[in-house]
Amino acid sequence: MKYLIYILTFLTMGSTYAQSNIKVNEKAPKINITHWIENVPTNKSLDNKFTVLEFWATWCGPCIAAVPHMNKIQSEFNNKDLVYISITDESVEKVKRSLKRIDFKSIVVTDLTKETQINFGDGKKGLDTYPLTVLIDNKGIIKWIGEPKKLNSKIMSKFLANAKTENKDNELKKTEIQIEQNNTLSFKELLSNNEIANYFDIQEAKSTEKLKKTLGTKIISLKAYSLEEIYSDILNIKPDHIKVPTDFQDKRFDLLYKNIEEGSNLELLENNILNKLDLEKNSVFKSTKINMVSIQDESLLEETLEQRFSAKSDADDKIIFTAFTIDNTLDELSNLSSASFKANEDNDTKYDFIIGIKTKRDIINSLKTYGLSVEEKDVNREYITLISRE
Repeated sequence: MKYLIYILTFLTMGSTYAQSNIKVNEKAPKINITHWIENVPTNKSLDNKFTVLEFWATWCGPCIAAVPHMNKIQSEFNNKDLVYISITDESVEKVKRSLKRIDFKSIVVTDLTKETQINFGDGKKGLDTYPLTVLIDNKGIIKWIGEPKKLNSKIMSKFLANAKTENKDNELKKTEIQIEQNNTLSFKELLSNNEIANYFDIQEAKSTEKLKKTLGTKIISLKAYSLEEIYSDILNIKPDHIKVPTDFQDKRFDLLYKNIEEGSNLELLENNILNKLDLEKNSVFKSTKINMVSIQDESLLEETLEQRFSAKSDADDKIIFTAFTIDNTLDELSNLSSASFKANEDNDTKYDFIIGIKTKRDIINSLKTYGLSVEEKDVNREYITLISRE
């Protein structure tokens, strides 16, 4: 595998949006399409047409979040010589699953050769930023490169009038989904070095820039995380269920962890943290309301087609879960909501979910569309107090 895909949940470093292989006012590379999937036109030729080319992926939350905006742009600008193409490099079956839940007005296609992604990306491996929108005029010249949500009526009007369309996205922040190539070296070493089965390190952060990279629970890298955030985001303890010592409340930590052996990864990780920071954990269990989730209609659950990675990505008022178990999905939803969710039975199968998170009712309604029923029950939940050892 030439590259690995990670979730960067809090990346905020500034960057230009231009891919290294394409530039505004230069000739656009070839657009290669292997399969036309949705809203297929009678005439598939893109010659002499204005093209709004949008790169997306089923696992990319910001891509899914941009769909309503792009649909609105298409409704406003719908000329006969203008086409909207949403292109991915994923399988037809995987794309069709997303189309059951996401309403694209554009022409949805895939390029299984990845030629288009490479041509419009770095020229070697592919894109380094998702989502990405490229405006190409009827002479095949690139007029604008940017984030889809930054595309507006003014830019579109200039584009269709063949006027100079300035690319104002030069100072955009990168989206939460990226293809990681040359970031944290030690993390990259853990990924590539199969001889290292176990590794742990936690240090006080030197930077305030928060960053998360994970490969399931087996390899984890955190930057500038508080103890409360580590327990909430990684160990699945709700923020109001954890209390840390006063002298730790303002501290931020960098954490690097790997455990590819069998056993309880998260339990081992927690023990490592407590020992390194010289802390003890006191737990009490209190009765609380919890939403027990059961499989009611298994036919609505489709096993994931993604074999390379597991991913969680924000899509405004939704979360995209790729290759997640029901248990892990519910743990994440519990951290995001004031309500707690727990699976009624063990199930190690991985699925893909698109879950609305605006309210508890949105979560429950989304779960129901996957054949999952929700019943509120009283259970004992763990409340944790961390204490410095004397």
